[in-house]
Amino acid sequence: MFYLLYFLKNYKKYLIILFFGIIITIITNLMSISLSIISGYLLTSTFIFNFNSVNYNYVVPSVIIRIISIIKTVTKYFEKIIKHDSTLQVLKNLRIIIFRKIFPLYPSNLKYLNNSDILNTLISDIQTLDHLYIQILSPIISLFITIIIILISLNFFSYILSIILFIILFFSLSLYMIYFYNLGKPIGKNNIDLRNQYYFYISNYLFYQTEYRIFEGINIIRKKINFLEKKWQNIQYKKNNYNARSQSIIIIINGINIITFLVYSNLYLSKNINSKFYIISFLLCLITLSNMLYTISDIFHNISEVLLSAKKIFMIINQKPIVKFSKKNKNIQEKNNYIIINIDNISFHYPQQPLLILKKLSLFIKNNEKIAITGHNGCGKSTLLMLLTRAWDPIKGIIYLNNINLKLWNLSTLRKNISVINQRVYLFSDTLKNNLLLNNQNNYDYKYLIKIINLVGLNKLINNDKGLELWMGEGGRSLSGGELKRLAIARTILHNGQLILLDEPTEGLDNITSYNILKLIFSIFRKKTIIIITHNINIIKKMDCTYFMDNGCFIEKGHHNYLVNKRGKYWNYIKNNIMNDNKKII
Repeated sequence: MFYLLYFLKNYKKYLIILFFGIIITIITNLMSISLSIISGYLLTSTFIFNFNSVNYNYVVPSVIIRIISIIKTVTKYFEKIIKHDSTLQVLKNLRIIIFRKIFPLYPSNLKYLNNSDILNTLISDIQTLDHLYIQILSPIISLFITIIIILISLNFFSYILSIILFIILFFSLSLYMIYFYNLGKPIGKNNIDLRNQYYFYISNYLFYQTEYRIFEGINIIRKKINFLEKKWQNIQYKKNNYNARSQSIIIIINGINIITFLVYSNLYLSKNINSKFYIISFLLCLITLSNMLYTISDIFHNISEVLLSAKKIFMIINQKPIVKFSKKNKNIQEKNNYIIINIDNISFHYPQQPLLILKKLSLFIKNNEKIAITGHNGCGKSTLLMLLTRAWDPIKGIIYLNNINLKLWNLSTLRKNISVINQRVYLFSDTLKNNLLLNNQNNYDYKYLIKIINLVGLNKLINNDKGLELWMGEGGRSLSGGELKRLAIARTILHNGQLILLDEPTEGLDNITSYNILKLIFSIFRKKTIIIITHNINIIKKMDCTYFMDNGCFIEKGHHNYLVNKRGKYWNYIKNNIMNDNKKII
């Protein structure tokens, strides 16, 4: 319960609405009970007065019954409106909070949380919280207050009977709640685990179905999903069993209450004829209360699942980002026309992995300088680029951007000054326009977009009736590897950062496409500071300086020709790993 209260503490306006919904529920319960009492009073009066041949006015109680029925209908209507609308508002804001929390956590805090877990949290776990208020908190609180009101009213009729019924209800319901809560604990945990696995396998299949089809792995995925479905069926069978058992115990508790009331009333209260009115009325009141108790019959064996879902949600919400960005610094310009980078003796390892990926690296890059970083796979090249974007922070040393510690740059300013082309370029299921603009939706010129598309050689995409509204990705136009690289270059031009970071921009492309992509990069970004991670010898030859990296350290640096003539480790590396069989590099 703590997790919901933590959320509501920050959203007091919803707390007031939710408690107002509980009050409306209590009023509805009291109207139902009042309806039973007055109906019982009317029936008893009719019988007694007719039996004694006494004239009796039926109009007043009948009118009261009609009025109470109308009030009950109105309160029931508003109860549903308030409950569901306020809960939807709370859950909507909870999803917004999670989205706001997730992005600052990526990738440092979410290294061990996959996409299917996040999707499961945003859909199933938050949807499960709907039950926390509508099917758990509201019924329990309103029922508890209703019982207290009934027992206090009964106290005026018979103090002893009120105490007896209180003891029966208190102990029986306490034992009932404890028993079914403990009974449902393992099922709740198993259900959440199964749901996580189900989302994992489904998302894996959707994302990698091509590979599964090629290697005939679809049958394996189907078997796993069928296995999970059978487990889910067993859990549902147990839940249904617990529901039936729970309803049976509620019926027994209600029966004990009614029998106790009737026996005590017959022994001690039935002598006075006037008390018969109260006996019938309270009997009908207990019967109405019995129907209300049925609403909690499926709560307590499901409550552990709800609380576990809430715990998962707030584990994300309560996480503090490892990488924290400062507020706006007046000494830092929003947009810089020059970039100087000074990496001063940095070291880095990933959390819970003590092996150093980067070891005492130092690097100085002048404005408009073009730098290549090459080396064996896994030596730390891509990690260095991630540190420059502050996806992570070095554990030792400092990175300076324009002579200012990178940690003093706020997120927005840093992103505006750095453009990144990753090795893997993502094509979103959206229009061509939105695939190009990404975060610049409200600031673009149609003619300029067309000019950029033509510049990067994607004019084929707009030679149709839909133009920039052409649907891309799933259900639309797909792109080849070369086209994806051109799309990434177009995004980078539109982003217009002064520092360009490229991770293997020609990886997986044929020679002609690679040549065209390189020509495009060096012509468009000639006035930018560029850092490229590459194994491509044609790129390396064009760079001002090349850094050869091995085992997290810079082993050699200099222009390609200088390093080749040096005949050192760089020479051996390119000779064995990069050179074509029949080509020489000098």
